[in-house]
Amino acid sequence: MPARSGRPNGAGKHPVYVEVSPADELRPATPANTDRAERTADGRFAPGNAVARSQRLRPGALGGARIDTTLPEYRPFARWGQRYAAHRRRELAAAHGGEISAGVGAIVESAALAMAASRFMTFLGSQSGDADQLAKAARLSETARQHELAAWELASRECQVRAKRSPKDIHEAVVAAFGFKDGAP
Repeated sequence: MPARSGRPNGAGKHPVYVEVSPADELRPATPANTDRAERTADGRFAPGNAVARSQRLRPGALGGARIDTTLPEYRPFARWGQRYAAHRRRELAAAHGGEISAGVGAIVESAALAMAASRFMTFLGSQSGDADQLAKAARLSETARQHELAAWELASRECQVRAKRSPKDIHEAVVAAFGFKDGAP
């Protein structure tokens, strides 16, 4: 039986009532898929399951879309961006103590994507002579530069923190923060 509650809706007006069924009487949030099994007998996902179908565009290893799914004209620029990002991450790691965080790597990847898109827009603008496209390319280039600056700054700040703290100090801080005793929660 639905629960009924009400409250006056403004001065002198009729109350508003809301009816909500108990949780055990509600319909499921996602209806059951009755036309096929999503898993095999051993519990693995069956080929063509709903999860696989919903992820048509899958991110690559670095978080971006796979190059083979992009426009053919853009592919050389996308490959250049991936090479640039990998090279730049190595440079930042070498300059800042041998490692960078995932956040710095993500910022570098964003910079590389913006640079690749900028180069592609420059190519298209030079082919068509469209000044608006060239202006968009310049803005993308500025965005990439800002990402580069942010990545450098974050890497340098993280390097300073890493230099001041030994692995033992970091371990003790984690133990103190999360209440671990003898390596177990």
